[in-house]
Amino acid sequence: MPTASRKPVLGVFGGTFDPPHLGHAMVPAYLRLRGLADRVLVVPCADHPLGKAMAPFAERLALTRAAMAPLGEAVEVSDLEERLVRERGGPSYTLRMLEAAAEEHPGFALRLVVGTDILDELPRWHRWDEIERRFAPIVVPRAGHAPPEVCALPEVSSTRIRGWLREGGAAAEEGLRANVPASVLAMLRSTSTEPAWVVGHGHAASHAVPWLRTRGQGAIQIGARALVEGRATLPSAVPAGIWVLAADPSIVEVARALARLDELPPELPVLHGAGARSAHEVLAPLAERGHPVGTLHPICSLRSERPEASAIGRAAFGVEGDPAARALALAWVGGQPWLDLQSLDAGARRAYHAACSLAANHLAVPYVAARDVLEEQGHPPSAVAAALATLLRSALDNLLALGVPAGITGPVARGDEDAVAAHLAALDQATAELYRNLSARLSAIVRGSIPS
Repeated sequence: MPTASRKPVLGVFGGTFDPPHLGHAMVPAYLRLRGLADRVLVVPCADHPLGKAMAPFAERLALTRAAMAPLGEAVEVSDLEERLVRERGGPSYTLRMLEAAAEEHPGFALRLVVGTDILDELPRWHRWDEIERRFAPIVVPRAGHAPPEVCALPEVSSTRIRGWLREGGAAAEEGLRANVPASVLAMLRSTSTEPAWVVGHGHAASHAVPWLRTRGQGAIQIGARALVEGRATLPSAVPAGIWVLAADPSIVEVARALARLDELPPELPVLHGAGARSAHEVLAPLAERGHPVGTLHPICSLRSERPEASAIGRAAFGVEGDPAARALALAWVGGQPWLDLQSLDAGARRAYHAACSLAANHLAVPYVAARDVLEEQGHPPSAVAAALATLLRSALDNLLALGVPAGITGPVARGDEDAVAAHLAALDQATAELYRNLSARLSAIVRGSIPS
């Protein structure tokens, strides 16, 4: 008799992460490499049950996301604790967090991740017996608190990191470089730099702030609507620059609001993140006041709830503008690739944005068509989603690795007209029409009549 397949394990790794260090960052890798967890949810504490003083939650969340970003999508840094405290009040009890995490991840078996350094404390935790019974803990051996032969992680603590940051000097610098992820260290040091203002609270802004901080540029996020309505609390210091990442239709309105701020010196560069329009078009009120204006457009798809898996650190950017604004944009971009939009007129600029949209947005058309065919056959939606996710990712990986036409597979690529005809006959009229049009275009690309 076949046995039921086990649920994948979600390791839940909580802590203050004040700040995160290499030991923290290595825990999810350790769990996955040892086969102890399929995915890891990292959950910074928002309101410590024992009243422990901590840096602001938003800062620790951004630092933790930077620390975990290289580990990929199997590791997620969650703001769950902050949401629970905001909705239900504090403090942050582990059992409440685990129950909420289980509701948000019903397809997983949750296990709490703890280190050997806190084993003596666990019996004193709120309803520890229930935690132990329902969320079978995974114990990670921590150097200094377990036999050396079983400890794969370095002996380091956030307390020591904070001490080194306070002390300064050569020894402290050596300790920081050896024990703190480089992106986290850059963010910790960026707090002492003149910050940039990032205007907006949408997808792009939520990724831009931690990205700037990993590059050593301090950043403060300001709400676009609050700024326009005169409700925003603005820092007293003059910013290093301003990056407007509000929704595209709101950028002109934000520019007018910024132009009314007498405290901003006219030589201050202002950038915007829209792809379709030039800086002198959408930031005209600021340009008229004398500000150097420019574009810094991230060419990537971003999700506001997943900045720990952000593509912005690998993205190319579209850049144009006045010399000072352009120089600021390129300083922030650093060694990442960029496209020069400087010579594009209005029509060409819209064509640039259309090309980006075509690559990023229109994948949904064949995806939905394929999904509907499979779901109408009675396959479970979750299995269909998983199948298409792997298929899409693997096809894109092949295309990017091998190029055109070598990276294209399937009946059109191999010239199998009978298979294409059979596919068309099996599909409903609307889906068949989409398949026919895409196949004709693909065939022309493979044959070379459309340059690849």
